[in-house]
Amino acid sequence: MEIRKLTETDKDVQAFLTRTLKIAAAQYYNTGTSAMTDYEFDRQLARLKDLETEHGFAYEGSPTITVGAPVVVSELKKVRHKQEALSLDKVKYAEREALTEWLGGKQGILSWKMDGLTVVVTYDQGKMVQAVTRGDGVEGSDITHNARFFKGLPETIPDKRHIVIRGEAVMTYAEFDRVNEENGGIYENARNLASATIQMLDSRESRKREIGFYAFQLVEPDAQEESLRYEDIRFGFLQAQGIQTVTFCLTDASQILSDIENWQKALPSNPYPTDGLVLSYNDQEYAEGLGSTGHHPRGSIAMKWTDETKETVLQDVEWSVGKTGIITPVAIFDPVRLGAGSTVTRASMHNLSVMEHIPSEDEDAVSTLQIGSKIQVGLANMIIPQIYLQTTGDLKQMRPIEVPERCPVCGQPARIENRNEIRVLHCDNANCPARTRGMLVNAFSRSGLNVKGLGPSQIEDLQQVKLLERYPAEAYTLKARTQGKLPETLAARDGWGEKSWKNLLDAIDTSRKTTLQRLLFALGIPLLGNDLSKKLSAHWSGDLEQFLAYYENPSYEELVNLDGIGDVKARSVYDWCRFTKTDAVKNLMFHILAEELEIEKPEQSTDQSLKGLTFVITGSVHIYKNRDEFKASVEARGGKVAGSVSAKTSYLVENAPEDGSTAKMSTKSKKAHELGIEVLTEDAFVEKFGK
Repeated sequence: MEIRKLTETDKDVQAFLTRTLKIAAAQYYNTGTSAMTDYEFDRQLARLKDLETEHGFAYEGSPTITVGAPVVVSELKKVRHKQEALSLDKVKYAEREALTEWLGGKQGILSWKMDGLTVVVTYDQGKMVQAVTRGDGVEGSDITHNARFFKGLPETIPDKRHIVIRGEAVMTYAEFDRVNEENGGIYENARNLASATIQMLDSRESRKREIGFYAFQLVEPDAQEESLRYEDIRFGFLQAQGIQTVTFCLTDASQILSDIENWQKALPSNPYPTDGLVLSYNDQEYAEGLGSTGHHPRGSIAMKWTDETKETVLQDVEWSVGKTGIITPVAIFDPVRLGAGSTVTRASMHNLSVMEHIPSEDEDAVSTLQIGSKIQVGLANMIIPQIYLQTTGDLKQMRPIEVPERCPVCGQPARIENRNEIRVLHCDNANCPARTRGMLVNAFSRSGLNVKGLGPSQIEDLQQVKLLERYPAEAYTLKARTQGKLPETLAARDGWGEKSWKNLLDAIDTSRKTTLQRLLFALGIPLLGNDLSKKLSAHWSGDLEQFLAYYENPSYEELVNLDGIGDVKARSVYDWCRFTKTDAVKNLMFHILAEELEIEKPEQSTDQSLKGLTFVITGSVHIYKNRDEFKASVEARGGKVAGSVSAKTSYLVENAPEDGSTAKMSTKSKKAHELGIEVLTEDAFVEKFGK
C-alpha cells in the first residue's frame, strides 16, 4: 500500500481519522488517560482501514500500520529495540472457528492476552540490566528503575546467559480501585493506570502501587537452541528462573474451540484484566520460520473477546460517592441481558470527561448524552458493564444530565477538578458519611473484624440515625449506649425489628474475640491488606500489647527490613501510628477499640512438616470448610499456597468435578501435567500430609 505524507492541508475524513487515532494512541501508551474508549478506538480504526483500502493509500504514521505510539519526549531515556516488538494479528470471538484452520495439524499453545503494557526485559550474567516499554515497537522508554519492583519479575536469575523476555505489566482490578480512588478517579481502567504507573519518573512513587509482570515470550535464546524449541518448554525455562509467566495450556485443532469456552468461563475469577487469548504454534522453530509482516509475526494470533452490545434507554444518572470523596456518575438504564445471561441495569461512567464524551452512533456527530438517550451497552472484557454508544431517543422524554453542585450524600459543596485534562467531581468533606462508610465496611468485613450482618446497607442505616458514624469502636459501644434496646429512629426504618437488632448486637459480641491480624486489617492503614496484616501480626507474635508498645513508640527501622514489607509499606504503618497518636479523637477511638476487643494469641505451632513445599488448590473442597481453611492449615505447618501452577509448585490439589466427569481437565490441571507436577485429591492430601 502506498504511504503518503500527512500535511496540514489534508482535511479529508481519512486524514482526520489518522490524526485523531494517533493522538488517542499516544494517550493510550504514554499518559494512561484517554477520553476515547477501547471500543470507540477499534470502531474508528476499522473505519480508517476501510478508507485506506478504498483509496489505496495510508497516511504516514497511520495507527493501522504502526504499533503503539512514539515515546513522549521526557526524562525517560529512549531505547531502540534490537528486535522490533510487533503487535499481533487479531480475530474476534465471533470468528473463533477460523483458529482451527489457522492451527491446522500443528500443536498450539493458548494463553491469556493480558491487558496492560508490554515491557521488554534483558538479563546479563544473571542480573536484570534493562527494562523497556514497547513504545512504537521500534523504540521504547527505559523503565528499569520501576521494573525492579514488579511482582513476578526477579532482579536476579540463575541462568548467566544473555536473556531477553517480553511480558505484560498489569494491575489487578482491586489494586486499580484502591489507587484510582487515591488519585482522583481520573483513570478509566486498570490498563491505563498500570501504564501511567510503569512510566513514572520516581520509583518511590511507582512502587506504592502493585504491578504484576507476566512473561509471554522468551526472545533470546531463540528456538534454534534444540532444548528450547517448544513454547511450553520455553515457559517452563522462564518459570525455573523465578519469572512469572502467563497461564497457558496446550491445544490442537480438535480441542481449540472447547478450550476457548473453558477460558471464557474462567474470566470472572481472573483478578487481572484480559482482552482475549493468544494462540501460538508450540513449535517455535516452525513459528520463527514463518517470519512476519511489518505489523505482526505469523507464528501467533490474538483472539479478542467480542464486545456484544444491546440497545437500551438511559433513565437516570446516580452520583456515587467513594471513600476518598470521588463522585462517580453511574448510568441507570432499562434492563438488558448480556454475556452468560447476566441482567444489567447500571454502568459506571467513571468521571465527567468519560460521561461527556460517550461517542454518538452517528460517527460525525458530537456527543450529547442525555436522560432518555438510546445507548448501546456491553460487557468490557466480558465482565464490566460499559456504555459504548449513544443516539437520540424520544425527544419528548429527553432532558440534560445535571451535574450536582453539592455532594448528594452530605450536601456540602462539590468541586470539579481538572487533572491531565480529565474532569472529576469531588466531595471534600472528610466527615461525609459515604466516605466513612467505605472504611467501616472494610473494618467489619470477613477479613477484618468479621461482624456478620453488618454490611453496607446496615452501616448506612446506622449512620443515618447517628448510631455508627465514623469509627469501628462505635459498634462495640452500641449495646451500652442503647442499653440493648432498639432505638425508635432505627425501628422506623425498613428491615429493622427487635430480632434483627438483637442479631446485630449478638454478632458484634461474637466478633469481640478476634486476632491481632484482623484488628490490623480493620484499622484502615493505607497499603495494609491481608498479607501485610498477617506478617505484622507474626512479627508481634499476635500479641496486642506488643503492637500497642509499637504504636506508642513507632519505629520505621523496626519494620523496613522485615521480609516482604519494604520501604513503602513500612513508611505507611509508621506514619499511620504517628499521625493517629497526635489526633486526640482518633487516638481515643483506637484505644477504645483495643479495650473492647479480646485479642486471642495464636498457638505457636512447632509443626513444620510442610516447610519448603508449595501447594496450589483449585475447585471445590469437602473436607475443609473452604479454601481459606486449607490455606491456613498448610501455612500453619510451614508450607505455602500459591494462586497459579508454576515450576515451583510441589503439588496441585484438585477434587474431581461434582458430576463425576473426567473428560475435561481444568487449566491448572493441564499445566500441572505439562510440568510433571503431582496432582492430589483433597482426600489424598489429607492421607499424605494430615489435616
